[in-house]
Amino acid sequence: MSTLVLEIGCEELPASACWEAEAQLPLLCRRHLGVEPAELYIGPRRLALLVRDLPDRSGDEDRRGPPERIAFDEQGKPTNAAEGFARGLGLGVEQLERRDGYVWARVEGQPLTASLPDRFGEIVHGLVFSKSMRWDESGLRFARPIRWLCVKVDDRTVETTVGRLESGGFSYGHRFTNGVVAIPEAEAYAAVLRDAGVEPEAPERRRAIVEALDRLGEWRDPQRVLDEVVHMVEQPLVLEGSYHDRFLELPLEVVETVMQSHQRYFPLGPGRFAFVANGGEPEVVVSGNEAVLEGRLEDAAFSYGRDVEIGIEAMASRLPEITFHARAGSLADKAARLAELCRLLGGGEATVEAARLAKADQTSTMVHEFPELEGLMGGVYARLAGSPEAVAAAIAEHYRPDAAGGPLPETAGGRVLAAADKLDNLTVAFALDERPTGSRDPFGLRRAAIGLCRLADEGGLAVDVRSLVERDRGLLVEQGADVTSDPSDVEDFVLERLEGLLDVPVEVVRAARAGEVSDLGAIARLARALAAALASDAFEHAYVAHDRAGRLAGRSEEAAASFDPRLAVEPAELALVEALTAVAPRIGAAVEAGAYEEALEAAAELGPPVDRFFDEVLVMAEDSAVRANRLRLLLDVRDAAGQLGDLSQIPR
Repeated sequence: MSTLVLEIGCEELPASACWEAEAQLPLLCRRHLGVEPAELYIGPRRLALLVRDLPDRSGDEDRRGPPERIAFDEQGKPTNAAEGFARGLGLGVEQLERRDGYVWARVEGQPLTASLPDRFGEIVHGLVFSKSMRWDESGLRFARPIRWLCVKVDDRTVETTVGRLESGGFSYGHRFTNGVVAIPEAEAYAAVLRDAGVEPEAPERRRAIVEALDRLGEWRDPQRVLDEVVHMVEQPLVLEGSYHDRFLELPLEVVETVMQSHQRYFPLGPGRFAFVANGGEPEVVVSGNEAVLEGRLEDAAFSYGRDVEIGIEAMASRLPEITFHARAGSLADKAARLAELCRLLGGGEATVEAARLAKADQTSTMVHEFPELEGLMGGVYARLAGSPEAVAAAIAEHYRPDAAGGPLPETAGGRVLAAADKLDNLTVAFALDERPTGSRDPFGLRRAAIGLCRLADEGGLAVDVRSLVERDRGLLVEQGADVTSDPSDVEDFVLERLEGLLDVPVEVVRAARAGEVSDLGAIARLARALAAALASDAFEHAYVAHDRAGRLAGRSEEAAASFDPRLAVEPAELALVEALTAVAPRIGAAVEAGAYEEALEAAAELGPPVDRFFDEVLVMAEDSAVRANRLRLLLDVRDAAGQLGDLSQIPR
C-alpha cells in the first residue's frame, strides 16, 4: 500500500471555485483511483488531495468490445473489429471471450506508477467550474491558469503532463514569504507547506479565523462572508481596524454593508472592524484597510445624504419612469399590483401604504451603489419621512426570506407585503412565458416559490395561490401588459416546492393538495396531520372508505347525477346512507376549521359501513336505475372522505 498526494497549483482561485472543487474531488478520486481521499487541501492557490493505503496495482477488469455479430462473421472468424479491439488492449484475438451478445477481454491490472499519469489527467479534466477559462493553446479549461503540478507516491515523483505543464516533486509556499519548496514524500506534504507559511486545510484556517475574531470581542457576519474569507488567504492573519465616529450617524445596515459587500470585513461594534489579511506588516496593512474603508464610507455618506435630501415621496414619484419589465410596465404598475394583492392577503392600510412605497428606494443612489440594501433603505427613508413604524418595517422586510433558511419578516405587514411581491414576480414571469427551464432560473422564481411556502407555513399567512394569481393576471391585463400565457400553473409550481419543503412523504403532500383546502399553510398542516396518522386505525378506515368507493365508482360513467334515497332498499345500503348523512357535514366542518385529526376520525366512521356494503350489496345490479344510484352513493362517499385529500395516492 502507498500514500499518494496530487496537487494542482493555480493562480488565485475565487472561493466559488474552491467550493466546487471541494464537492467534486472526492467523487473524482473514487471514480479514477477507486479509493476515498483521506484529506483534501483546498485553498486560493492549490487544489490537492491525499490518499492513504492506495493499492500498488490497479485491479483486473473486464472490457466490453463490439457486439458478437460485428466481431465475428457467419463462419465464426474474427473480423477487423475484433482484431482491432484485441490489438488496442495488447491481446490476441484468441484471448477474447463471447458472452451476453458482446466480445469481452480480461485486462490485467497495471502498476500504480504506470496508470497514475492518465488517471491524474482525468481528475484534472474532470473538474467542472461554473466559470472557467483558457490561457494557452492546449485548450485546457480551468477556473484559473494552472501553474504547477505535483504528484508524489510515497517518496517517488510521478511524471505526468496536463496541458503544457509537466509535474514535479515540488510545490510553492506562501506567495509573499516563500518560493519553491520540495515535497520529499506524500505524507510530508501538509507539514512542508505549514513550514513554508501555508495552512493547507480549510477547516483549520476557519478555526484560526473564528478564534482570533472571538478574542477581539463580539463580531458579526450579517452577509455570511466567513466561508469566502477562508478561501481568500493561505495563512490567516486577523487584524483590527477603526473608523471615524462621524460615520456612526449612518444607519447600521449601511455601515455593515459597506464593510462586507466589497471588503469582506467583520463589524466589531461602533467604530471598530476586523479583517483577515494574507500576511504583511500589521501596521501597514491596518492603515491601508482603514483608508479603504473610510473612502467607501465617505461615498456611502454622500449617497445617503443625497437620498435623505430628496425624500422617499420624491423617489416614489419617479417609479413610473423606471421599467420593471419591458412587457409588464413600470415599477409604479408593480406597486399598484402589490397594493391590491396586499388587500386580498388581509393587509391593512399600513401594509397597502407600504406597498405604494416598497420600490421607491430603487431610484435611490444608495441602492444603486449597494443593491443588497434594497428594502432596508426604503424602510430607513420611510422612517425619516415620518411614516408609521408599521409602514417602514414592512418595506424593510419585504424581500425576506431572500435565501434558503433566511429569516422571515418579523411583522405581519412585512409578511403580507413579502408574499405579495413574490406572488407578483411569479405571475408576471409565467404570464409572459418566462418560466424556469431545467437548471436555469434567472429571475429566482424557485427561491420566490419556496419563500412563499415558508411565509404561509411558518409565517401563518393565508395564501390562496390560485385566486391571487388569477387576480394578479387581471391587473396585468388592465395595465396593458403583454400577457401571452396562462399563469394558472403558478399554483402547481409553488405546490411542487412545498412538496420538497415539508418533512413528510411526498405522496402525502400530493394527497393533501387534492383536498378541500387551498391555502398553502393549510395544505402543509393537513399533510402533516395525515403523515402523523398513517399508522393509525382511523387513517386505515378512512383510506378504505375513500379507496374502495373510488376504485369502483370512479371508473364508471353510469353513476346518477344525484343520489335518490327512495332507490336504497338493502340494509347495508341504508346503513351506509345513514353513516354518510351523519359524517359528511362533520368532515367538512372540521376541515374548514383546520381540525384535521377530528376530520380524519369522522371519515374513519365510513370504513366499516363501506366494507359491509361491498360484502352484502351487489353494486352492479341488473336494474340500471338502482345500479346508477349505488354508484352515485359510492362517489358521494369518496368525495366526503376526499375532503381530506386524495388518500388513494398514499401507498399502503
